Amino acid sequence: MIRVLILRASGKIRPIHLNGADIIQVPVIDVVPNEDAIDRVSLNGVNYVIIMSTTVVKYVSEKLRQLSNDVKVIGVGPQTCSEVEKLNVTCIMPREFSSYGIIDMMRDLPRGKVVVLRSLRGNDYIINELKKLNYDVIEYRLYDVRPNPAGVEIACRLINYVDYVVFMSSMTYEAVRDCARDALRGKSVIAIGKVTESRIRDDGVNPLTPSEYTLNGILRLLMNHLMTSNESPD
Repeated sequence: MIRVLILRASGKIRPIHLNGADIIQVPVIDVVPNEDAIDRVSLNGVNYVIIMSTTVVKYVSEKLRQLSNDVKVIGVGPQTCSEVEKLNVTCIMPREFSSYGIIDMMRDLPRGKVVVLRSLRGNDYIINELKKLNYDVIEYRLYDVRPNPAGVEIACRLINYVDYVVFMSSMTYEAVRDCARDALRGKSVIAIGKVTESRIRDDGVNPLTPSEYTLNGILRLLMNHLMTSNESPD
């Protein structure tokens, strides 16, 4: 049985089962709300609301409920849209579940006012590209993510004893980078998406990336690797 270590944010742990794999999940980052930004969020007169994570939804749920039907709410992926739709608000997704996918989608939409709801740690790609496309852009950085010291210590010890290490965001990699960078060169590493993949590659580690940037996409990638490793030669 292979051992898989999944590193993610606290509050995101849920049961995962994959035949032939021992799944270990460790929270290596904590989410810290940015109360000032949360209080300042205004969706008045907006044409688009872009939501970059499931975490955002809980901070602005009441304001999302009050949106008129002609406002398009865009979630970065299926889990984010699922949280939005629990509020009885319609949510659309890009073909590629990433900031790159959102920009590709926005190229073909009428220009207007866009509010982007995200974390303090997000890169500036989506903001810069929306401005290049002549959208009127306002962003609110609603939360920060910080290393969870206990989780980081546990993860750094476990990395030496697992076959796969999965990073659910670039910040989960940053949290363990100092202790894990060298050890990862002897492991199969999986990055949730392009941004995380790029950050890990910068340190000389070549991660696998699923075709769908979700937990389900990662599990399908693992399943395919398991099936391949279990095949007998002809």
